[in-house]
Amino acid sequence: MRHRVAPINWGDPFYFMFEIQKELNIFEKGILFFNTNQYESAHKEWEKLWKIIGNKPRRTGMKVFLQLTGIHQNIELGKWDAVRYGIRIAALRLRENKEAINQWIEVDSITCFLQQYEKNNISLKVFDELKIERKWGRVHKDLGTK
Repeated sequence: MRHRVAPINWGDPFYFMFEIQKELNIFEKGILFFNTNQYESAHKEWEKLWKIIGNKPRRTGMKVFLQLTGIHQNIELGKWDAVRYGIRIAALRLRENKEAINQWIEVDSITCFLQQYEKNNISLKVFDELKIERKWGRVHKDLGTK
């Protein structure tokens, strides 16, 4: 069964981060790179989006995704203090922006992953199993439907 992406209602006060379709496209391209373990490419896409959005509050949720790619890089380098710091910051930003991020991304698997490895070492193999799942459609708060 193929899912269709619901059109973005740009006037909706609950939209997360994106003002134009180009921003959403860049974000989704980063997800595709991340989910195929191309973390450097994912980071470049999300960093591009970070710069396009500029210094506006709507970009705070992007920090979660940039931290995830940084965590991978630090695992490769064996920088365990930096890995634990990245996990703490990603978890914090996810908690702060959970409702907004949850409009677009299934956050439970990311939350569980970050909680599980906050104080434990993590292998590249385990990290590669983390996938970002895009929600198809929108969660309508008033109806509770997708």
